[in-house]
Amino acid sequence: MSDAAPARKHHRIGIFAPALLVALLFAGWSGYWFYTAHRLEAELAAQRDAMIKAGYQVSYDPLRIQGFPYRMKADFKNLTVIAPSGRGFAAVEAEAQADAYALDKWVMVVPNGFTIYRGHPGGVELGRIMVRGQVLRASVSHIGQPVWNVALQGLGVNLTPSDQTHPFAFASADNVEAYLRPNAQDKDAADMLVRVTGARGVPNSLVAGLGDGQPLSLHIETTVRKMSAFQGRTFDDSLKSWSAKGGELTGFKAQVQAGNLSLFSHSDGLSLQSDGHVAGHLELEMSGTFKPVEVLGALRIISPENMTLARPLLDMTLATKDTQKFGIDFRDGGAYIGLLKVSDAPIFP
Repeated sequence: MSDAAPARKHHRIGIFAPALLVALLFAGWSGYWFYTAHRLEAELAAQRDAMIKAGYQVSYDPLRIQGFPYRMKADFKNLTVIAPSGRGFAAVEAEAQADAYALDKWVMVVPNGFTIYRGHPGGVELGRIMVRGQVLRASVSHIGQPVWNVALQGLGVNLTPSDQTHPFAFASADNVEAYLRPNAQDKDAADMLVRVTGARGVPNSLVAGLGDGQPLSLHIETTVRKMSAFQGRTFDDSLKSWSAKGGELTGFKAQVQAGNLSLFSHSDGLSLQSDGHVAGHLELEMSGTFKPVEVLGALRIISPENMTLARPLLDMTLATKDTQKFGIDFRDGGAYIGLLKVSDAPIFP
């Protein structure tokens, strides 16, 4: 007789363990995805209802979150968002999506363009602008932080106003970019950058007045202080709150290049008065071939009704060649060059 022990039987559970683990993980992930998708749908509906209660017009076709299993994707159809001021936008289609495991960053694409509602500042109805482009996209990250990281970009942009008597600053541009990012030194501040290249305008637009048929490039950068004060039921309420609590633009720099005309302006601090007029001191520098009064008129710094009065006085004091430097004071709702009021101060927005 043999003393060898009988062979032990292998349990088949070891064969199926990896598959069972994968199935459990998939079930867990599926539960997370569907729970999160349902929560996002509820949050979007709650946000829409809150905005409507605040006086906004907000509407879109019934929405379902899609993209299982790796994406959270919202396809908005017939989206409209209009503030009580009449400003807003509408899009036939807008696609927003984020990685299911990183919901603090969303990317939006508007494949068929959108419409901007310009509102009626000062009681003047400005109508709408149809925006089309080869690429129109935006991204938002750091959601939940005091200052979001926002990026907007448009390539091959064309803008068509519904009212030709109120053209936009430009009619087309090769590239339009805008960024808002948390400031590295001040947690309650944001750095803002706007760039426009290859802009062209129609008659009576700002670009047409400056460029003399040549494309224009624009670069603006500044730091927005006291971002926490930007709170209110509507954008206008938030802007008033920000202004009342000492909100300010610091390190403001703007540069315009149009043909051989170069404009550079800078300010240590610009703010808003309670009525929305800009307040502060702005230094302006011009170089190239130009007529200062015509440039100031194109920039809307000299209003048409003040042109007759301002022209002879400024022609005597401002040079027409080499480099011209002078300051503009925005105070008491007016824009002043020296003691001469040349226009009302700009109103934002």
